[in-house]
Amino acid sequence: MKSIETEGKTIDQAIELGLYKLSDGSENRLTRDQVKIRILEEAGLFNKARVRLTLNQTSEVEEQVSALAKQLVEKMGLKLNVYAEETENGILIDLTGPDAAIAIGKHGDCLEAISTVLNNIYNKGKAHDELTRIIVDSNNYKSRREATLVSLAKKMASRAIREGKNVKLEPMTSYERRIIHNALSNETRVTSESEGSEPNRYVVIKLVNPSNKFKEKNEARKETSPIQEEVLEARADND
Repeated sequence: MKSIETEGKTIDQAIELGLYKLSDGSENRLTRDQVKIRILEEAGLFNKARVRLTLNQTSEVEEQVSALAKQLVEKMGLKLNVYAEETENGILIDLTGPDAAIAIGKHGDCLEAISTVLNNIYNKGKAHDELTRIIVDSNNYKSRREATLVSLAKKMASRAIREGKNVKLEPMTSYERRIIHNALSNETRVTSESEGSEPNRYVVIKLVNPSNKFKEKNEARKETSPIQEEVLEARADND
């Protein structure tokens, strides 16, 4: 499926540039009705608007899920544009427009709720091998949030190692907790566990061998000068 990403000072400018490039300079220029338009980034003070245009070859599943999403958004009373695209991971629904922030909710909890509703309705009564996964996003929120959570996981793991104690994170959705667990899956000095009850379930980052760490640290300090201790502390902060 042919697609292209373009940038512009405004969304309209980016779309027009994309239409021109997809048409390969042909006199029979493509129109907006002939492509699927996904807004990747709104124009801001320090960045341009970015969009992806894909030749309009919508599958039956895309049309069904898109129609279902539009009905749900309308019943929620939200002003949103619904974009549907079939990917290798399932059907992506991207919600953009004036009420995008409401659709996202706190830490993406509203996106998760919309995703759950769509998946439950669309897949109701279907066999396991007939299920269609529906992913709901808004203005690339999930990828941006994932990057933030991965960074947080690494930072808090370093803190747990440095301070020699467990670190408790704020309550998160199951999707966000999974990102934390995956980010720390290859760490040998810490592990992560989910604790508590929904909707306040959270992640705790724990040292794998806390007693050994303290023993090694104390023994090292006995054999070092004050200056060497400062060096060890600096190294621990950088771990």
